[in-house]
Amino acid sequence: MTTYAPRQETTTNPDVAGLGTDDQRLANAIIEGDKRALHDAYALHASYVHGVALGILKDPHLASDVTQEVFVRLWQRGERFDANRGSLRSYLQIDGHGRAIDLLRSRRSSASRERLDYQKMSSTHTAGTEELALTSITSDRVRDAMLNLPNDQRTPIAMAFFDGNSYRDVANVLGLPEGTIKSRIRLGMKRLQLTLGTEVL
Repeated sequence: MTTYAPRQETTTNPDVAGLGTDDQRLANAIIEGDKRALHDAYALHASYVHGVALGILKDPHLASDVTQEVFVRLWQRGERFDANRGSLRSYLQIDGHGRAIDLLRSRRSSASRERLDYQKMSSTHTAGTEELALTSITSDRVRDAMLNLPNDQRTPIAMAFFDGNSYRDVANVLGLPEGTIKSRIRLGMKRLQLTLGTEVL
């Protein structure tokens, strides 16, 4: 088994700190059955995943169930993570969002409903194609498409629509002009639409 050295905690945003190598080492250790590595991943990211799920489900107990499921899936399917596609935090965020949406759908009376209202959007956003597309993330296929986006497109999309940040806030966090953020989100949304067709429309 590869020796795993726990990563030191940092206050730097993991999406912009260039920690791909550390994330991949952590994931590799989890794949090899290192429970300490899983514990470290949980300590670093569980509260964030819980917050994502809670924002959708509005129930702390259900959000905790989703968080546990996300880390069980990481333990069982850690090989799906690729640090070249983005941070481990983003990977877990997307999976947590998808699990929460799936649970929400299962608890709704109409099992055939394909579109979900994602009410908690930032008041600074103007509803349009991008918002409407992201509200329809309801399947593994769409989540996989998100994971296949370049990190410079996926990260601002996740921050803007999963976390409810304004474009300006995303720009401030990533240290980029707001126009650049808008451009990258548009490009990412176009790639999703080309990949998925009407599934996100």
